[in-house]
Amino acid sequence: MLISRLERLGLGVLTRSCPTELVDRLVDEAGRLEMRRRLLSARFTVYFVLALCLFPQADYLAVLRLVKSGDPGLRPWTGVNKSSLTRARQRLGWTVMRELFRTVARPLGREDDLFRGLRVLALDGTLLAVPDSAANRHSMAPGRSRPRRPWSE
Repeated sequence: MLISRLERLGLGVLTRSCPTELVDRLVDEAGRLEMRRRLLSARFTVYFVLALCLFPQADYLAVLRLVKSGDPGLRPWTGVNKSSLTRARQRLGWTVMRELFRTVARPLGREDDLFRGLRVLALDGTLLAVPDSAANRHSMAPGRSRPRRPWSE
């Protein structure tokens, strides 16, 4: 399973892209700091939600083990189940994740990767192989992406 191969990475990949200081600041700005010390903190829940996005085929508890293995400072817990993870996600809300995305997400590439001032997102490389015949040569000029349409001339 993919999650077992990446398990050794733990939180390292996520904390490199989304540092804990940034996550803590966004949680605080959204007013989602805990009033009491919780087993599933807001910071942990952010990384849990990010890991859920990385492993959509895995269930909550498998993702929980992955995220927990990456943070040795977490105290041991028992009794964490899917419903407590759902409640933690509800407490966190969507605004923290939206602001995290807005802060971290940026286009890949450099300014000189633009084509005529626009960022290239996809290239159409479709080729169609057709038999070499007089009719095809007449309707499709070599090296052109569009056939000549004799009916429109």
